[in-house]
Amino acid sequence: MASSLPGTLAPRLYAHLMARARASTQPAREWPPVSYWLKVGAGLIVLFALAKAVVILRQVLILMGVSMILAIGFQPTIAWFERKGVKRGLAVTIMTLLAIIVVGGFIALVVPTIISEVRQLIDKAPDYIRRAQHDNSFFASLNKRFDLQTKLHDLAGKAPSTALSLFKTFGSFVFNTLTVLILTLYFTSAMPRLRAGIAKLLTRRERERFELILEESTQRVGGYIIGNIVISIIAGVAVFIFLLIIGVPYAAALAFFVALTDLIPTVGAILGALAVGFVAVFVGIPQLIGVIIYFIVYQQIENYLIAPRVMKRAVEMSAAAVIVSLLIGGSLAGLVGALLALPAAAIIKISFKYLYLEEREEEIAAADAGG
Repeated sequence: MASSLPGTLAPRLYAHLMARARASTQPAREWPPVSYWLKVGAGLIVLFALAKAVVILRQVLILMGVSMILAIGFQPTIAWFERKGVKRGLAVTIMTLLAIIVVGGFIALVVPTIISEVRQLIDKAPDYIRRAQHDNSFFASLNKRFDLQTKLHDLAGKAPSTALSLFKTFGSFVFNTLTVLILTLYFTSAMPRLRAGIAKLLTRRERERFELILEESTQRVGGYIIGNIVISIIAGVAVFIFLLIIGVPYAAALAFFVALTDLIPTVGAILGALAVGFVAVFVGIPQLIGVIIYFIVYQQIENYLIAPRVMKRAVEMSAAAVIVSLLIGGSLAGLVGALLALPAAAIIKISFKYLYLEEREEEIAAADAGG
């Protein structure tokens, strides 16, 4: 039939007929069986249930994450005890006793004073506003525009409920602190067993990477946590002494807040300075000027003298990475998330380096060498 057609039409028609013949011999595409869709549906249900469980158990997972990061951070301290001949169990016991002494002393001595001073600050805030508006036209205009005095009077009238709220918050803080302490001690003590158990499930190459990730994460996170705590204590003690000298009230509460916010990189010092300045402005302009000068000078001393000496093994991250980590951590877990965002980001960065980046660089180098 093909030879009876003129020109180039015969080969085209022949090819078309042959393609149709081959297509007719292929089986028609069938839909997946019902069992396949049942598996897909079951998978979606399990995924939804897991997401729901994560939302419900979010607070528990956060406490576990905090405890795990702290346990990793305390490994260099445990290793130091072991190098001195102290067994791991005894080293963990010593750290437990120290933590109990520190937390117990903080609860017994500092917290009642802080709660009392916060309540007094709420009670006396209207008087501070009244005094400030008589002495300063700027505050008088602010009070007239926003009715600050009335609002603070209302807030002072709610002082008993505010004190009860503070007590509930304090109770929650103590419970979460004890939970983190217990979990941290468990993870710290069981770290070698957890490490060995995970290593058994990995191949030799994967095991080598896992050891590298854990070792570097331990050094970085440990140096960051211990160094940050030391710097925060120094900041709190220094501002407490300074506020006592210049006569700014509520020194204990303000010093605690400064020490707490100083744990947060980049923005923590600004938050602490704003809180102290807000109280100092109601005492007097000389006190406000003194607070401003103090924080400017101290921040330079901390950034260029204290921090470099204390945090010799601090986490190495760019400024943009620090800010993004803080935003994500604060959005997910509030203040605790902001405090531990940087160690978590450092662990993620180290894991990415050893699990993907190095292998990818080796592949690119081999491809370039072969080309």
